[in-house]
Amino acid sequence: MFLLFDLDRTLWDFDGNAERTYRAMFAQFELEKLCHADFETFHDRYRVINDALWDAYRNGTVTKEMVAIRRFSLTLEAFGCDASSPSIIRLSKKLSDYYVVEGVRQTGLMPGALQLLQWLESQHDRFSLAVITNGFSEAQLPKMKTSGIDRFFDFFFLSEDLGVMKPDRRFFDLALSRMNATPDQCLVVGDDYNVDILGAMRAGIPQVWYNYNNTVLPKEKTPPTYVISHLSELPALL
Repeated sequence: MFLLFDLDRTLWDFDGNAERTYRAMFAQFELEKLCHADFETFHDRYRVINDALWDAYRNGTVTKEMVAIRRFSLTLEAFGCDASSPSIIRLSKKLSDYYVVEGVRQTGLMPGALQLLQWLESQHDRFSLAVITNGFSEAQLPKMKTSGIDRFFDFFFLSEDLGVMKPDRRFFDLALSRMNATPDQCLVVGDDYNVDILGAMRAGIPQVWYNYNNTVLPKEKTPPTYVISHLSELPALL
């Protein structure tokens, strides 16, 4: 069986790692003085802007480069800065570079992720593991190496390499083709219903929705094949 894992918020603790990086960045660049706001206020606004830009990136309406810079320039603008000024553009580029460099040095994993991967390694004759991610290539592979989980995987599928993003069915079809696998031989594990689960459904692949924050699925949504709230539940399903 081929197990296709999303990376951020499924195996790698994106939120915890990102917050630690942002806190260090906020202090180093003295953003409290510039924005006249504390970290929590700054971070809450940043997350709203970043999420909106990522949605636009997945929809193809903004580029990767625009996401990398605008998530910071628009946040600074929200606190009274002129996002079009050369100094703010330069600062936004510095913040983006800092986040990429420092973010991949973080090693936090989701609860039970390492134990699950170690168990799957002991079952290597039964499973082949793949990563499926929309994240930027310069960040995804390095942070897997830093956190020590890259060694568990046989395949790495990044949207930048495939030329298409989840939940587009073509992403999953390309992954299946490169693994020489059929949908019924696979299982997708991911935290994002709209990206991981719906994409797998469209490709006819069974899914495990890792619903760690106990989100209530609207009645009009198609239920996933399986739902777990902790990664320790996965071995019993396998």
